[in-house]
Amino acid sequence: MLPEEPVVTPARPRSRWVVELLLVVVVAHSVMLALWLAPSSPVRGAVGDRRLASYVDPYFQQGRDVVGIGTQRVDESFSIRAFVAPDGGGKGKATAWVDVTARDLSATRHDLFAPRVRVIARRLATNLNLAMFTLSEPQRAIVAELTADDLPSTVKTRLEAAGGDADAVRFFQAYDQMATQFASLYAQSEWDGRVVQVQFRVGRRTVPPRTGRTELDDVELATFSFGWRRAFRGSAEARAAFDSAVREW
Repeated sequence: MLPEEPVVTPARPRSRWVVELLLVVVVAHSVMLALWLAPSSPVRGAVGDRRLASYVDPYFQQGRDVVGIGTQRVDESFSIRAFVAPDGGGKGKATAWVDVTARDLSATRHDLFAPRVRVIARRLATNLNLAMFTLSEPQRAIVAELTADDLPSTVKTRLEAAGGDADAVRFFQAYDQMATQFASLYAQSEWDGRVVQVQFRVGRRTVPPRTGRTELDDVELATFSFGWRRAFRGSAEARAAFDSAVREW
């Protein structure tokens, strides 16, 4: 009897769109670190030392009772929910919130070679937190009240009219768009039915000092909630890639 042929498991579909999104987020992160380490220059001056410090400090700042270089000083989260309508018609409803970063952490806790796709949510949380801290209070209020009917051009006009830095508005809108696309593709893979709108929120909390004997999970998250966004459909290739990744979560 001839030996049975080995079963070949097809490779997991990979999406160029997902890779490109990850590269954009990673490159932006790398540029911020490079500018922080670089000497004074017109480019660094245009970004601003205060903005660079607000981004870099959470990752390299240490308390007096902390031992070790590069101790992380913050925990960040990226959560999504969606408004889903049944495929056959009928009244839709909003889903519960899903903390994507918590899922990533659980899935990669003991994985030394975790897929790069699992860092996208945390990078988005980092940059959206930075964007929101850079906006003024009136601008943050506008962001929280946005609806799926608000066009990007209208949002830009409203934010700039509320005062603050025009560069901060552009920075926010760039990552708002990335987050909308990521949340939409994730939601389409997570829930059955037709995803009509998505909403996301980011959280940030500082690691407590050891002298306080407070666990990280006991520290309340400072959250920024974003209004509903019209769902982004995406290409068939991108949807297939998210279907594969979300099933593994």
